[in-house]
Amino acid sequence: MAKILLIVVVFALVYFIVRGYARSVAQDRNKDPTIKGGEDMVRCGHCGVHLPRSESLGSGDARFCSEEHRRLHGS
Repeated sequence: MAKILLIVVVFALVYFIVRGYARSVAQDRNKDPTIKGGEDMVRCGHCGVHLPRSESLGSGDARFCSEEHRRLHGS
């Protein structure tokens, strides 16, 4: 009976250590400035690829991934 209790205690200890480590990793990820401050993603009106709004080219209401796609869509 003592061995079973010892095994349960060891598993519980490992569980809480792993859970605490996972929480600290998640908190570090939230503090990372490269991840925070995300940007809206838009879809290219020609090929459908998704890209950040700041990297897209606009033509009216549509957004495009390249000058060529903007030109082809207008034709």
